[in-house]
Amino acid sequence: MSTSSSMSSRSAARRTVHGVPIKCWCGKGLVVWASETKENPFRRFYRCEVALQRKTESHLFKWEDEAILDEVRMLDAKIMDLVHDIQTLSKTVSEQIDLHKAECVFKVDEHIKQMKQEIRQATRQMKEEVEAIVSSNTVVKPLADSGTTHNFLAAVAIVGAITCLYWKFL
Repeated sequence: MSTSSSMSSRSAARRTVHGVPIKCWCGKGLVVWASETKENPFRRFYRCEVALQRKTESHLFKWEDEAILDEVRMLDAKIMDLVHDIQTLSKTVSEQIDLHKAECVFKVDEHIKQMKQEIRQATRQMKEEVEAIVSSNTVVKPLADSGTTHNFLAAVAIVGAITCLYWKFL
């Protein structure tokens, strides 16, 4: 079936429908027609099922190519909105990651400072203990083989320091 179109009453109805129409304002389904006019030969359009029977009423009319173009434009707008949302979300996530990273770095630095301080304190304490042991066991008389004794005492001090650090950090 085909029909010709008048631009007067239908142009207002075309402006209110965006995209591909599903139903007419009256609730009836739509039919796709092909124009047989000289101005729009074989151009397809959407028309309400009851439009031919009730020519005095202004039922839905929309060119199919305009409806598809509207639909593409609406999809482009939705895509742009989604791209914007993704960019915003990406920026927010990056900011949160950077903030969390900064917090972690700060906590690690503080922990390292605390560990360095504990190591210095343990080292100082071990030196004092080794000096106390050495001074209490040292005889003032000169030893014949002082190099071996010093090496032994140094080894004892190192083993003691390592043992103390090992138990301190477990």
